[in-house]
Amino acid sequence: MSEKLITPQELNLPCEIPMPRRKDWRIGMIGFGGIAMTHAPAYKSAGWNIVAVADPSEEARKKASEATGAQKLYSDYRQLIADPEVEVISLLTQPALREEVVAVAAEYGKPIQTEKPFGSSLAACERMAALAQKAGIKLAVSQNYRWMNNNFYAYHLIQKGLIGAPYFASIEIHGGQDVGLKGHPFYSTCKDFLTLQWNNHLVDLLRYWLGCDAKRVLATTRRMKGQNFVSDNLLLSIADFGEGVTGNILHNELLRSPLGCSNGRIDGDEGSIVFSLFGERPLQFTSKKMGDELYTLDLSQINLASSFCGPMGDLLLSLEEGREPTVSAHRNLSTIRQVVAEDASARAGGVWVNC
Repeated sequence: MSEKLITPQELNLPCEIPMPRRKDWRIGMIGFGGIAMTHAPAYKSAGWNIVAVADPSEEARKKASEATGAQKLYSDYRQLIADPEVEVISLLTQPALREEVVAVAAEYGKPIQTEKPFGSSLAACERMAALAQKAGIKLAVSQNYRWMNNNFYAYHLIQKGLIGAPYFASIEIHGGQDVGLKGHPFYSTCKDFLTLQWNNHLVDLLRYWLGCDAKRVLATTRRMKGQNFVSDNLLLSIADFGEGVTGNILHNELLRSPLGCSNGRIDGDEGSIVFSLFGERPLQFTSKKMGDELYTLDLSQINLASSFCGPMGDLLLSLEEGREPTVSAHRNLSTIRQVVAEDASARAGGVWVNC
């Protein structure tokens, strides 16, 4: 099989992430821990204004001032939400605080984007979605993996019909966070690190690529002797998306070697796509519609915005266009249902659980 480089332009694929027309959106950030240090520069690179930050920690507020240039620093998030200068809220706390913040945002009628996972339980997520709907505000979830280069283009190749109807999507990750995040005050001690905190990314990708929701899942988690985390750090799951469509996840965060990977694979009845989620190797695909060649997608002239701009940009664009955000609270409930089912299956010893 011969190999050929091909660009997104030659395939009539998008060359940029859709972004809002307005560049002067005024954002307030609630919580300024580690993840905020990724959101903040992404927002600034897009030209959006971070006008206020709320965090109970004086040290975090000082860090926020230096990183964002925000003039308004609050110890109480309620003050930030009430601030008339804040148009849109970026909620970056751990899940335990999210529901009360969404309730206050709903009271003030302000759109809000929350970090993933949407919440700690399906019931909490359903309540937040209902609150937002009743208040008429847009509530979105930051599933930023959708906007990573290879993941983004895999979706658009599927949408263009180049591999036909997908019947299988697989993700295989081997990483070393059991070592790298040893002693982390939250992740190393929570009991659902892979199934909820991490796997919501991967489940959301399967739904994104396949264009449908899982009906049931079967999952098991395992551990190694001497591992550092409280939760099991090896996960295997199978997702039944209905007749003829299957998803698979193998996620290992126990590596004691540098031989990691983040492999993605999507097979359709007219071709296949293989790639790394995080860009370690390029996206390659075959398509019966394009002959017998193996194509490598050439992204050398493409400079997509940070994946953290994707979810916020989509929320802002949804406000401009008067539509539902791509990863709205309502839509993200299907991701939460699947990860909750995976967690339940694993705790039951690996049985089929309906989503």
